[in-house]
Amino acid sequence: MYRKPNIAIIEDNEDLMDDVLFFLQGSGYNTWGSKSAEYFWRQLHAEPTDIVLVDVGLPGEDGFSVARHLSSLNKFGMIIITARGDQQDKLEGLSSGADLYLIKPINFLSLVEAIDTLWKRICDNTPESAKCEESKVIVSSTHALPEKKNYWQLDDGSHSATFRGVPISLSTQEYALLKQLVDSPGQILNKQDLHDSLFGHVEDVDLHRVDVLLSRLRVKLKLKNIKFPIHSIFGKGVVFKSND
Repeated sequence: MYRKPNIAIIEDNEDLMDDVLFFLQGSGYNTWGSKSAEYFWRQLHAEPTDIVLVDVGLPGEDGFSVARHLSSLNKFGMIIITARGDQQDKLEGLSSGADLYLIKPINFLSLVEAIDTLWKRICDNTPESAKCEESKVIVSSTHALPEKKNYWQLDDGSHSATFRGVPISLSTQEYALLKQLVDSPGQILNKQDLHDSLFGHVEDVDLHRVDVLLSRLRVKLKLKNIKFPIHSIFGKGVVFKSND
């Protein structure tokens, strides 16, 4: 049985990279990310990598150049992920050495399917297939895993929130949304259910209202230099991942 591949992502859209990292890590892949080609090349020798997901429109060295260099190494699978969907760009991407060329917005479930299909093809065509085999790891029962800490504190009385002691000013609805997510870490919450909880059962449901609240939360946390802990899962909803 083949192990899951190690994935690297080169994507300068930090929110998208966080969402892809979160989804792939939650799906069992060892994944790391870089916002530029330059940082990627510096880290590549230190991070286990089998397949690279490459955006085209990168600052500095662009994705096509990265693809050509990776192809010359003949060691990695490669998937280009880009908003540039015309035929000429696709031909350039594939001729640069990419195995697949996917157009944004990306369906995460389809991305996982593409990764698994590519990895199987790589392993089936690799003479030293032992590198693809799943290793057996023996975990000692004498060592307990460290307890996951929750650095979020929410006060229902004042509708206030803090992260690692940093206060965050929230509206009533922003607080209500954050509380539902913080109280259900790791669970995917449907936007319809969140809408009904926040705004009541109405005939004209507008899920954009939930997106607006999420956007406002994102801005407020960014101003406090707090990494946004809420991730969108394509076609399913949103999930809260407690910051380490």
